[in-house]
Amino acid sequence: MSITPTNHGYAYIFENEGAVNVAVCSRIENDKPVGVIAIHFRTKQIKVDSTIQLTGDKGGRYSTAPVAVYGEDQVIHLRTVTAAEGLTAAGLPS
Repeated sequence: MSITPTNHGYAYIFENEGAVNVAVCSRIENDKPVGVIAIHFRTKQIKVDSTIQLTGDKGGRYSTAPVAVYGEDQVIHLRTVTAAEGLTAAGLPS
């Protein structure tokens, strides 16, 4: 069964008050998220597909390209955006 992503964009993983959160944004500028679309708060686990590259440090890691993001039972999944999902449809530059 395929799980439909809830958001598409750059993933920005950060800690706040001891909790790990994931912001989904339209772009990254100066190592900060810009145009935040959604935030997944207080996740228990983040599963990152092996094809996704993250950069930054533990306090603020982010994807180097747009990704598909979805949550399931307090686990946030990050995976490569497929051509069928289309970045343009998500409002992102191609």
